[in-house]
Amino acid sequence: MDFNYVLRVGWNSTSCQNYTPPMAEPKTSQNSGVPCCQTLLSLYGIALAQRLKPTSQFRLPNLPTSISCLQDFKSKLSWLSHSDGLSISDNVVSYCLDPVQFVITPDTCSRIQSTQDWVRQLGRSTELDSACRPDLTNLTDCDKCVSAGFKVRDELISRDSNTTHARVCFLFTILYAAGIVNEFGPESEGAVSCIFGLLTESQVGFPQTGKVTQSKKLSAALVGIIATITTVMLILSAASVYYWRRKKVAKREGRGDLNCDLAVGLCDTEKQITDFIQSCQFKEDEKKGIDVPFVVFESIRAATDEFSEANRLGQGGFGPVYKGKFPGGQEVAIKRLSSSSGQGLQEFKNEVLLIAKLQHRNLVRLLGYCVEGDEKILLYEFMPNKSLDLFIFDRTLCLLLNWEIRFSIILGIARGLVYLHHDSRLRIIHRDLKTSNVLLDEEMNPKISDFGLARIVGGKQTEASTTKVVGTYGYMSPEYAFDGSFSIKSDVFSFGVMVLEIISGKRNTGFYNSEQALSLLGYAWKLWNENKALDLMDITLSETCNANEFLRCVNIGLLCVQEDPSDRPTMSNVVFMLGSEIAILPCPKQPAFVARRHISSSDSSSKPLSVNELTATSEQGR
Repeated sequence: MDFNYVLRVGWNSTSCQNYTPPMAEPKTSQNSGVPCCQTLLSLYGIALAQRLKPTSQFRLPNLPTSISCLQDFKSKLSWLSHSDGLSISDNVVSYCLDPVQFVITPDTCSRIQSTQDWVRQLGRSTELDSACRPDLTNLTDCDKCVSAGFKVRDELISRDSNTTHARVCFLFTILYAAGIVNEFGPESEGAVSCIFGLLTESQVGFPQTGKVTQSKKLSAALVGIIATITTVMLILSAASVYYWRRKKVAKREGRGDLNCDLAVGLCDTEKQITDFIQSCQFKEDEKKGIDVPFVVFESIRAATDEFSEANRLGQGGFGPVYKGKFPGGQEVAIKRLSSSSGQGLQEFKNEVLLIAKLQHRNLVRLLGYCVEGDEKILLYEFMPNKSLDLFIFDRTLCLLLNWEIRFSIILGIARGLVYLHHDSRLRIIHRDLKTSNVLLDEEMNPKISDFGLARIVGGKQTEASTTKVVGTYGYMSPEYAFDGSFSIKSDVFSFGVMVLEIISGKRNTGFYNSEQALSLLGYAWKLWNENKALDLMDITLSETCNANEFLRCVNIGLLCVQEDPSDRPTMSNVVFMLGSEIAILPCPKQPAFVARRHISSSDSSSKPLSVNELTATSEQGR
């Protein structure tokens, strides 16, 4: 969900200023009456309403999604705190909002889960559809909307015949009114104040009019609804279990309170983050800047069955990766720092700090970390389909990737890079983009991973340089490989290589046109100039491919791998070009690395390649 509205709607944060939740575990009956919790519940409801129209779902599909969304919400509030001086306690979101209460359950309010279910129960038009449609800043219109809301709720209850579902039915009514019916949308001042009951900054300092009073009534109803939706948590999240165990270990060892998973702010500035990454140790107080739970080593060892070979998923530059299964059935990917990894500590510190602060559906999500003795471990969401390269370069598995899936993967990777380069609170250059660093979830959605080599660039800066180049041969831009200069355009180059690999099914590093000694980039360029770009197509796509989209991808791929960085598009422009069927795309210039560099058998091993202090991994099949 997109929580940028938190920065736009101008909600009044007075109730949360300097509010510090009690140390005790939150209970619904306790926090439902807290003014700050009321405000945050209503504010979060806007996101649920925004999500309703594109997804048709009233609530979230599962607990991990709900946890992730609350982390995004918390990050946005934290950003607001740093930029606007809003003083909100670090753990107030965790205290006020329980992720379980936002997860859909079938047995509730006439078994409604989606807008389609809503229409089946009530028809396509109800009193709500007319009463809540106009600008609700008008007092009379707001009253009509609120009255209609109660009537529709009563109709749902009568159909459900279970009065205990009344609160849930009214929640759905509120979300439908704001997300589907109101012409101005959930972010409009009328919806914010009338439907969600939030006092806006424009209303502060004025007498409480009837409109505000009505809003408070609706807000109180919304808080009561959301606060009592969940009854019993059947499965505790693994993070909660290990957080509790961590507190017991800390108490036993006399280390005091190590509740660092909710601490925000110690390493939030670019300088502090850079200092942390460049330091040669992992100090105890630095852990307080990490936004994910600490997981004790004994639990990880048990989850991986003592790091058994049966649970081993693969080997990366960081070290081995294992599959872990925790109580409750939660599966995670576990990356264990290898003692032989020359850059292991730096990579570990990069990932544990940066990814914890990056939240996007096309970036792999960090769930926890462990630092005990010599052990340094990262826990990620488990990706059942592993990495993209295993599919596109395998002549059997590639059959599972039709054109629609491949195009969706390309677009997803592009959106993830837009977030890294432009939209996240830290401007990140990945520096090691390749198909093996793109993971696929159960629905083949791509997620960029492996941020061990990523670098932060400050403010509006978009480039930097280094004397030690690290990356993977075949994906590095020429200016980075030979001059040590890297920028967001270096990532664009790597993206272009991936696009050409995805649509052709051929590795850039493994491709060889014997007639003219061309690289994959050179071969694509040759076909483009001969108006034979469709010949680049993976043969398995012949029946499913959209020719216009394919040619657009070839064009975009070649634009991204142009030799001069200034000629390459930004990732924002790439997303626009991918999504536009009518845009006229620029003609690409000759790409870099047209001729294939010959690699001897000794060069093509796992040893690094050296070019002016260049450290590069030669990409191999797995």
